Amino acid sequence: MILSVDGWGGQRAAPHNGRSRDASIGLVRSASIVCIATAAASLAAADGRGAPTETAAAREQARLCERLPGASGAAACQQALALGIAPPRRAAVREQLARHLVALEDWDALAELLRESVTLAPQDALAWRRLGLTLLFALHQPSEALAALDQAVRLAPADAETRADLAQALAASGQLQAAVAAFDEALRLDAAVLDGRPAARAALDAARRGAPWP
Repeated sequence: MILSVDGWGGQRAAPHNGRSRDASIGLVRSASIVCIATAAASLAAADGRGAPTETAAAREQARLCERLPGASGAAACQQALALGIAPPRRAAVREQLARHLVALEDWDALAELLRESVTLAPQDALAWRRLGLTLLFALHQPSEALAALDQAVRLAPADAETRADLAQALAASGQLQAAVAAFDEALRLDAAVLDGRPAARAALDAARRGAPWP
């Protein structure tokens, strides 16, 4: 995997053919953390009604979750969640778990966490988008990414970036005519949406030629 540092302080991966994925993995890294915290927080008040008292063990694991690096920190976060950390702190623990998984490049575990996020907040377009981006760019599963990105577009139809993401997933899945249509709609919404996204531009050019991408 070819890596370069993104603006958030993480890294992003180049695709197997060596072409840049723009800031896609950088987007996966940064905004997936935001949507995880948002999804957990959206149900914190509801979860708090009738919730059991937080245990000392859960609090200790939450503390270690924040302090320990890498796999040890991720394991502590998971333990804190399993032991029943109180709802007001659950969002922060999930956020920190996401950070650990990103640092570890454990994309499968991150995708699972994001699946939980869309279950917690099914109307959150950002959560669906980040799940789709993780599946598309980190796990190379364009077919699986399509469903998530399509839902994101349904929830945020005026978001040009999300529609361009969907177009890339369509192109990667071989649905070239649909990809061109999605790209054209993204450009109609925002003529500059592909600026700074050479891989997306390459996907559009290939789709218009009827050529596979990537």
